[in-house]
Amino acid sequence: MTTLRPLLIPAFVVAVIALAGCGKQADTSANTDSPAAPAKIRLAAVPKATTHSYWKAAEAGARRAAAEFNVELEWQGPLDDSKVADQIGIFNNLAASGLQGILLSPTDDKALAPHVRTAARRGLPIAIFDSPLDATAGTDYINFIATDNKAAGGTAARTLEALIGGSPAHGGQVLMIRFTEGSASTRLREEGFTAELANYPALKLAAQQFTDGSMAGAQRVAETLLGNYVKNNKLELAGVFASNQPTAEGTYNALKALRDKGVEVTAKVVGFDDSTLLIQGLHNGVIDALVVQDPEKMGYLGIKSLVEHLQGKPVQAYIDTGVSVKTKANTSAP
Repeated sequence: MTTLRPLLIPAFVVAVIALAGCGKQADTSANTDSPAAPAKIRLAAVPKATTHSYWKAAEAGARRAAAEFNVELEWQGPLDDSKVADQIGIFNNLAASGLQGILLSPTDDKALAPHVRTAARRGLPIAIFDSPLDATAGTDYINFIATDNKAAGGTAARTLEALIGGSPAHGGQVLMIRFTEGSASTRLREEGFTAELANYPALKLAAQQFTDGSMAGAQRVAETLLGNYVKNNKLELAGVFASNQPTAEGTYNALKALRDKGVEVTAKVVGFDDSTLLIQGLHNGVIDALVVQDPEKMGYLGIKSLVEHLQGKPVQAYIDTGVSVKTKANTSAP
């Protein structure tokens, strides 16, 4: 009688079967993983400057949009608005870095134009904000988000005329402290102010001068111009207009210095943009009104426009973000 022996399975075979079973379980587990999160859109924003509170507000708006629309955002710009060559270098470096789009506020409408055209021909979408570019919308850049600066300059002139009243002192002479020559936004603003002022025969633009783009430079210009109208310890001007934040801050410092020296100042003063220093000027009576833009809205809508363009959605060619007028009566103390 034959004895049946138990079937012996070699140990290495058992190990192979066990490993195969484990591998199968691992594959099944991998198939149940959740899908990967969508990749972030890589964009950059290049402002005219990075030091003024105006540009910090624009950055806050851009970063709010970046968080909302899944954007990895690089914010990089020159220290101040006069550094045209610095901005060109920053823009060109970013344009060559593999980004999907750039939001730009050109320091000089003509100097930046050829660089934007080159980037656009390579397929890089560019949105312009705050200040216009001497280029073609829809071809060289996708859209423009900004204040209607010519209209805003007119608002500043009407505000100043209303403050001065119908019987202006000192022959209705008005002084205008301008920004740098290459800045298209302030140039349009100053043109709008001059054109509207011409509608008031009792007022006349007595003098105007460009500055170097900095608050300190504007203060030096304002001190010189204001000094020309100080007679018998009185400032013989009916009004003063300063066309943006650094020019308004420099003008404020110059006017405050005159007052501190005991010079009688009755001129009404309208500035453009706001800051802690300018709001302080409203509340201490050196400044009478500020025409204020919405840079936070510009930054937000600029990033939003780039995202929508990349998603194949239509974007508005021009978006006017508007202005408001601040006075001591409607503005809290800083």
